[in-house]
Amino acid sequence: MTEEREQSETGGEQSEEMTSEGVGAVAEDGGEEKEEKGGAFAWAVKAGKATVTLAGHRRDERRRIDEGTSTPVAEPRPKRRLVTRRTFVLGGFFSGLGLFLVGLLGPSFDFLYPRNVRGFGGPITVTSGRIPAAGEDPVRIVEGKFWLVNLKPGVTPNGEESPGGLLALWQKCPHLGCTVPYRSGFSFGGRSGWFRCTCHGSTYTKEGGIRVFGPAPRPLDVFPIEVNDDGSIVVQTGPQFSGTGGADNPQKTVPYNT
Repeated sequence: MTEEREQSETGGEQSEEMTSEGVGAVAEDGGEEKEEKGGAFAWAVKAGKATVTLAGHRRDERRRIDEGTSTPVAEPRPKRRLVTRRTFVLGGFFSGLGLFLVGLLGPSFDFLYPRNVRGFGGPITVTSGRIPAAGEDPVRIVEGKFWLVNLKPGVTPNGEESPGGLLALWQKCPHLGCTVPYRSGFSFGGRSGWFRCTCHGSTYTKEGGIRVFGPAPRPLDVFPIEVNDDGSIVVQTGPQFSGTGGADNPQKTVPYNT
């Protein structure tokens, strides 16, 4: 019994010591946590005060700038990208497309661009050996698409006055554009030798291309003529002379003496 009592007393003392040690350890841990929390709180307070102080300083500085009592401090502007990625990509795309179209269509335009136009649409030179004598049948100038007529001075069989000379008649019918041939054996109105359209029968006089029959709205159109010193002539041709034909065609002759 005595031994049991001693053991119980000894165990109680040990438990009291352990309890007191545990309480002390917990108290120390709690103190450390409080100190850490207290330090963090104090740092946050200091940071807040610094922020408020800086904001106040900037506000005071702006006020002094507005009042003109302080020199403004230049602040660097943010860098701006001169060429964005989108602009660069679109520029490259359209540049490539333009180069492709130039390469594709350029040769065609270069081929179609008129240079030193020869034949119909430009000046046609007719040598003196190809020019008919006065009163003879017209001569066809194929490369110029016209008939060259040499009229005698006086009154034509159709009744028009003419000073005589050369006349270049466009072979295109004013009706629908058919080619009008000269038919020396065709008889009309008691005379032979007429310009007669094979499409719709429009008929024109040899002496000036005056319409006497058919649906054509006017006489044959005429081209300007220039006479050179060597006896050759230059005839200006082209569609720009459409509508130049009229009842006064026999008066539009150019004097020609060989």
